[in-house]
Amino acid sequence: MEPSTEWLGKLSELRAAGRPCAVVVVTAAAGSVPRETGARMIVAGGELAWGTIGGGNLEKLAIEHCAELLSRGGSRSGSVKYPLGERTGQCCGGAVTLFFETFAWTRRRVVVFGAGHVAQALGGLAHWLAADVLLIDSRDERAIQPPIPAERSYELLCVDAPEEEVERLPAEALVVVMTHSHALDQAVIERALGREPFRYLGLIGSRRKWQRFQQRLLRKGFTPEQLARVRCPIGVSKVSKEPTAIAISAAAELLEVATAAERRESVGESTG
Repeated sequence: MEPSTEWLGKLSELRAAGRPCAVVVVTAAAGSVPRETGARMIVAGGELAWGTIGGGNLEKLAIEHCAELLSRGGSRSGSVKYPLGERTGQCCGGAVTLFFETFAWTRRRVVVFGAGHVAQALGGLAHWLAADVLLIDSRDERAIQPPIPAERSYELLCVDAPEEEVERLPAEALVVVMTHSHALDQAVIERALGREPFRYLGLIGSRRKWQRFQQRLLRKGFTPEQLARVRCPIGVSKVSKEPTAIAISAAAELLEVATAAERRESVGESTG
């Protein structure tokens, strides 16, 4: 690997490990300075993980700034100018501008209630969703059809009361409800509507199914505003009823929602 691209390999390694990090680049230099423009380093866990911008107090201050940025969470970027004098304890006499960019490597979380044909097909798309996918089912694994494959790209949780798992999920989760039971579907939806909104809440089924659910939920005291949080039918296309086609359509919708939310958060953090 060429020296100029080694940092990309380290960044990829940290991403695979899920370790938040920050890249620091010398973007401007005037006078006597320890490193030239383009020099960079990567900081992870409050320590230097790769490269150098010249060592000394300048590097120490930059590492501390990285730690402070990473402690805020999310993705952040910005430049800081450092005169190489009193502030840094270095007597080079020049000035350096450093560009900081953090990488939180937060993984998307897709939670599917149900583990049938469509759920397993959706779980199989975990890599393309760039997400950790969890399937939750009330049945014993041996009773689930089709059989759960031994090697799979998703997690499986079998519990007696899946609806009780709703409260344990983070608000940024993308939640899809597609159990083997309409009664259980409704129980999960009720729990989901009774707490802070999820990033995505979808219910598999026809418009007629959702109309019946809405009537019952309204009688139970849920408001039209709460019901509007549910997407039903799910997916960007409602043409095919083939399980894999439904899963692909639902995955496309999940990607659309997740990407839009992440873009809004990124803009908010960079301007905050």
